[in-house]
Amino acid sequence: MQKIAIPTEDGRLCLHFGKTPQVTFLTIKDGVVVGKVLKNAPEHAHGVLPRFLFSEGCTDVLCGGLGDGASQLLDKLGIRVHAGAPALEIDLLIQKFMKGTIVYSDGHCHHDGCDGHHFN
Repeated sequence: MQKIAIPTEDGRLCLHFGKTPQVTFLTIKDGVVVGKVLKNAPEHAHGVLPRFLFSEGCTDVLCGGLGDGASQLLDKLGIRVHAGAPALEIDLLIQKFMKGTIVYSDGHCHHDGCDGHHFN
C-alpha cells in the first residue's frame, strides 16, 4: 500500500512544496486509489511539512519544486520524492501518476519567489 502526499492549492498541485496551503493524501492499494483526503498544511517553518507527512504515514510525495533540505529530510524519513511534477488539477495528476505518464521537470527550488527558504 502507498500513501502519497500532493501539495495542493486551488485544486491543483502547488509548485512550492514548503508553502503549500493544503495537502491531498491518496491511499493506493493494488494499483487502485482507495482513499483521498484533503487537509490543511501546517504553518510554514523549516522541517515542519516533511515531519507532518511522516506523521500522516506517507510513503511518497508527488510535488513540483522543493529545496535540498526538504528533500534530504524526506529521504531521511523514508519518504520517496517524485519532484518536478506539473501544476495540474489533482485528479488528472493522479491519473498520470498511476499510468506513469507524468513529464517531470527540474524539481529543485531555485530561489525564485521562495525567499531563499530551502529547508522546508
